[in-house]
Amino acid sequence: MAGTGLGRGIIARTIDGSSLDGLILDGESDRPLYLQLYDGLREMILSGAMSGGTRIPSTRVLSESLGVSRFTVVTAIDQLVAEGYLSSVRGSGTYVETVPRRQTRPSDASAEGKDFPPDRFADKLSRRGQALTWRTSLTLNDGSQHLHMATPDHRLFPVDIWSRLTKEVYAAGDFRIVNYREILRPSLLEEQIARHIAVSRGIRCEPEEVVTTLGAHHAVTLLAELLLDPGDTVAFEEPGMAAIRSIFQSSGCKIEPMHVDASGPDPHTVVNRDVKLAFVTAAKQQPMTIAMPMKRKLEMLHWAADRGTLIIEDDLGSEFRYRGGPIPPLKALDQADQVIYVGAFSMTLLQSLRVGYMIMPRALAEQCRRLIQVRYRALPQFTEQIVGRFIEDGHYVRHLHRMRRIYAKRQNRLLQILRSDFADIFEPPEFASGFYNLCYYKDQPVDEDAILIRCRQNNLGVEQLSYYFANRTSPRKALLVGFAASNEDEIEFATKLLKRCLVAT
Repeated sequence: MAGTGLGRGIIARTIDGSSLDGLILDGESDRPLYLQLYDGLREMILSGAMSGGTRIPSTRVLSESLGVSRFTVVTAIDQLVAEGYLSSVRGSGTYVETVPRRQTRPSDASAEGKDFPPDRFADKLSRRGQALTWRTSLTLNDGSQHLHMATPDHRLFPVDIWSRLTKEVYAAGDFRIVNYREILRPSLLEEQIARHIAVSRGIRCEPEEVVTTLGAHHAVTLLAELLLDPGDTVAFEEPGMAAIRSIFQSSGCKIEPMHVDASGPDPHTVVNRDVKLAFVTAAKQQPMTIAMPMKRKLEMLHWAADRGTLIIEDDLGSEFRYRGGPIPPLKALDQADQVIYVGAFSMTLLQSLRVGYMIMPRALAEQCRRLIQVRYRALPQFTEQIVGRFIEDGHYVRHLHRMRRIYAKRQNRLLQILRSDFADIFEPPEFASGFYNLCYYKDQPVDEDAILIRCRQNNLGVEQLSYYFANRTSPRKALLVGFAASNEDEIEFATKLLKRCLVAT
């Protein structure tokens, strides 16, 4: 640094009887000298090298001895005084405060002092924390993996349109949207969702019945907090969405399995009559890809009405049905106001937007808004305005139509490959809605875990069916192979990798 006379690795000497050995100032470092001086003095105080009551040389003496400007020294000293490491006594000088020495690293840390045993805090976790962190092997969901079973293709996102809308929202100059919004009044997004859902899903609702959330998982977390007490019983699909199941388990609820058959979750398999809440995926059962037929939907509604049970319907994947018209959700048939509909834009726009919503009875929606106001505030208003405009101007519907066409072609290509090149490994998979195909192994004694490890090593985002069962064991072993996030060339490349993972010994 010009004017300091410092080179690389200059070490301060003892000054006025105060040992500052080990204090290193590097004039060629990108880190400012005042911060280097601050770091050095702070480290010496915390380590005990400078004990409490030690008098610090004057800023003039330090400046001259270290070859730095007095401003550099004053800035560092003032910061240490402000943080309580030093105290300045008028007319006497500056002294080191008596502070506890920094804790030493535990004996179970590595020699470098950086890594700790992974289970170091295992006994500190609450039962809720244990229920929410049970999975040690996570599927990456960042768009980098081929054949990912739960990721849209972010490359199809209309960036130009989104950028223009973002600029327009900012340019409007409505500075109310930089603050927390008035959550008891419907937002533009909630109004647009009410209009869109009436046409796309046949659900008639008012904007006051729509509550925006930070995604579908956040919606279920809100409902668990609002409706459930420890010990309450929740009927849950078996197999079903493991991450959602863990939300209810972490709330201290009893999970009553609702077994899935050829028509989807069967409420008559629920033994316990005292069920407060039921969770179902009716449009495309996750993971079995079954669309619940009308007869089962009516049975489900009658079953819930008979018990006074509320139903959470997650409409995951309903937008991506590639053959035939849309299938009405449970909520569209709900005459008793007992179904809470959960939707999200994670699969249709960008997952990182974290925008979801619920449609619920108006009185319950008001209570949910109050909970959000206390616990989470609300979805960022800028985001709500942009997504609301995106729907209002017709971009969302056009975007969905385009994605459906592209994804349908990708699934056709994947099915061609699976039915030909994997005929000796998988049973012929069916055409499915959503983002993946369910592929049953012909040879059921396969080592699923070993296959999954090899797939992860080859950057494949497939998943095993057993993951969705409460006991992590599937009666029939299968692999969930995605197609939405990979174009046709990538599908051909990735299926070759998959074949190697499956046939490796």
